[in-house]
Amino acid sequence: MDLDFFKSIDSGVNLVGDADPPSSYRKGDLGLGVNELQQKIMKLGYTLPKYGDDGSYGAEMVSAVKAFQKANGLLDDGIIGEKTLAQIDDLIKELNKPKEEDLPKVTSLGDKYSFQVKTKVAAGVYKYSNLAEKQKVIAADTIFSVYGYTEGVKAWTVPGGFVMANQVEPLPVTLTTGGLSKKMEDEFRTFLKGKVIDSELNVHAKGNPSAEITVSGLQFVKVRQFLDLKGWYYK
Repeated sequence: MDLDFFKSIDSGVNLVGDADPPSSYRKGDLGLGVNELQQKIMKLGYTLPKYGDDGSYGAEMVSAVKAFQKANGLLDDGIIGEKTLAQIDDLIKELNKPKEEDLPKVTSLGDKYSFQVKTKVAAGVYKYSNLAEKQKVIAADTIFSVYGYTEGVKAWTVPGGFVMANQVEPLPVTLTTGGLSKKMEDEFRTFLKGKVIDSELNVHAKGNPSAEITVSGLQFVKVRQFLDLKGWYYK
């Protein structure tokens, strides 16, 4: 699946707040929406020392909003309209953006060693490798390829982001070798035991000796890498 596929999926992300939030907030407004805005304003460094996030849009909130608007080149009328709200959200998103050095490291598999998985449930696609900022939701039973993984295999890399590893199931793939001698078979079995790969190696001795093994996920990657390193034929 390519990036366009993920862009086409509905996000399915529901924000906690009013079912039908107003387009603007002003003095006298009350409720959860005001409470959330107060928390955001304070997180951006504007104080509400007397009442804090009490869910009431009073004079203290008006003053803080005016200060924010003035600092950001907006009309300082103390009303949180579309432009002010967008600026607040943009700054909060930037503030919440994780630092690159704090993100889990990603091991890339590239196109060559990518493999397919299927979602076990409706699974989120996250922007960052620490599974922060959900962008999309993929329906259950969707099949697509992964191209890498994070430390501890907590997340798989997919086009446009990351999915939780425990929400998808790697699909099994059968690899068939050709021209497998007894010495090669023994070496193959030693490799499988050393890497704790629990798949059975089925050997066919008649004609051109060959073997079959069914593996999935990172075990599939390890087997392919081993065969490529040895230069043995497989399909």
